[in-house]
Amino acid sequence: MSKARKPVNKKKVLKIVLICLAAFIVINLIGAAIGTSWSITHPKLESYDDRISYTKQGNMWGEYDSYDKEDYIVKGKDGYELHVTSIATPETRGTGKYVIISHGHKSNHFGVVKFVAPYIDLGFTCITYDLRGHGANVKATCSMGGFEAEDLNFLIEDTFERFGDVSILGLQGESMGSSASMNVLRYTDKVDFIVSDCGFKSLKYMVHDMYNDMHLNIFGYCADLGFLLFGINDAEVSGIDAIKNKGVPILFVHGEDDTFIDVDNSRDMYEEASKYAHCELWLVPDAEHAEARDQAGRYNYRDHIAAFLVAAGVVEVEGEEEAAAA
Repeated sequence: MSKARKPVNKKKVLKIVLICLAAFIVINLIGAAIGTSWSITHPKLESYDDRISYTKQGNMWGEYDSYDKEDYIVKGKDGYELHVTSIATPETRGTGKYVIISHGHKSNHFGVVKFVAPYIDLGFTCITYDLRGHGANVKATCSMGGFEAEDLNFLIEDTFERFGDVSILGLQGESMGSSASMNVLRYTDKVDFIVSDCGFKSLKYMVHDMYNDMHLNIFGYCADLGFLLFGINDAEVSGIDAIKNKGVPILFVHGEDDTFIDVDNSRDMYEEASKYAHCELWLVPDAEHAEARDQAGRYNYRDHIAAFLVAAGVVEVEGEEEAAAA
């Protein structure tokens, strides 16, 4: 005679299923927190060769090879070494005009070569560099503009000491570089203007906006916790907060077709910054993320900068600037 089976305890089975489901959800949330924050703080980097090739293929290399260049090291936050390049011509020497150009996430200083010619045309000596954890720099945690702003402050001080004739100092940033360029206003009052290209309001907003678009709001809060593991409060990496009460003119540039960093980021920052200084917002048609310079072209981009600098009272209309702004 076969042994009778024990009746299935449905409540117990349901309890086990719910526990497993809860564990699955928790594990996935933890994974999202660590995964998102890790991918941002420890990005897979582009090589110099890849970025040079992309820039040349896009016809944005210009006369870069003919410019005079000097490579040097500047120590940033906690003595972290930044690889820096100054770029000048006989025409830019003695003008007293300098611009520090900061690249985007995963890129390197060759990623901002496309901005050099427009500024050289306007008489600026350009300073490009590899941001923390990028390019030729040693591996380090990337904070999307927080630690990088502190590094940039050291670079600003070095620029004044190294060249000695700085009368106008501007900052040009793209994406993460824009974040660093605006967040550095927390530490210095030596910046005369900023061109913020496809910047984001804050790291927290950027991450939450991404997950909210996917209807996964809770994952944004998990990412907040993930950043804390790397010593980063994503709410404090905030360009829109850094520009408050600062009388620095800012030209906000953004591609109309940017689906990575929504154009509303620049719109909101423009509205805030305009309370304290002359600011402008330029939306570039058909440009996706980090493609405003690509789509606008060298001379159109240059002319917008020239006109902005004149309108903001940073420079007077003269020489090549007059022709560019006309």
